[in-house]
Amino acid sequence: MTPQSNPRPATELFPESLRLSPKQREVLTTLQTFPEGARAVDVAAALGMHVNTARGHLDELVNRDAVRVFTAPAQGRGRPSLIFQVRVPDNRSIANEYVSLIEVLAAALNEVDEVTPAARGQAREIGRKWARQMQAEGREWTNVEEMLSPLYLKLRDMGFDPSIDPSRETGDGGTTTDVHLHSCPFIVGSERPSIFVCAIHEGFIQEAMGDTGLPDASGRVHLTLRPFAGEDSCIVSVEETPESPETTPEPPANETGQVIERIDLENHPGPGQKTA
Repeated sequence: MTPQSNPRPATELFPESLRLSPKQREVLTTLQTFPEGARAVDVAAALGMHVNTARGHLDELVNRDAVRVFTAPAQGRGRPSLIFQVRVPDNRSIANEYVSLIEVLAAALNEVDEVTPAARGQAREIGRKWARQMQAEGREWTNVEEMLSPLYLKLRDMGFDPSIDPSRETGDGGTTTDVHLHSCPFIVGSERPSIFVCAIHEGFIQEAMGDTGLPDASGRVHLTLRPFAGEDSCIVSVEETPESPETTPEPPANETGQVIERIDLENHPGPGQKTA
């Protein structure tokens, strides 16, 4: 039996993947207003162009797999009309559908109203696995400034519309920089996503930026997502922790707990030796 092939990835049908010219995009956008498809003459009338020009653009869209063409059922005499129909999906509809799916899955994983610390940790781990699946693992950073540019690009490409505040010093000698997220791909209308979903995103961002998630790791950069903490925004706090100072080891003690004095072998004479 011949193995069945998979359907093509839907992302290949996105206009961004089709590399269309401005005029082809205009024709495609117009054709999308005809859910059942349209004739070349209909598209030409909607755009105010000659029908041959419209047909040329439609043929190019067919060649790029953005549009399919089929013959309309014959009605009376004459040649049947060709109907052009868009194959490109509506990105907004796709986003809303999958946001709803993820919210359902998140609710199934966390069936209580409040997210417990254990559930939050589980959500972060899901986010980390998600990042690894997307091959988005990052490296460790020791400086906030060098992390901010790739963090900004990652958040922008994920749909969070980030902006970066100036860094501020913390009391322990470190620095903190707040990155405001002015949009969220998981908000539909005015309804907020669950904190469980936010924790998944936090784990993804941490993994993508190389944050180990260990709060006691010094000399590194750590990220914390604070949902709905800003004015019409969420905040990712990027904290650079200072290097831990090197401490002098405690002197050893004997069995009674009395500290044993260290002896300078070069300057302290041993038994039978004379000082210089």
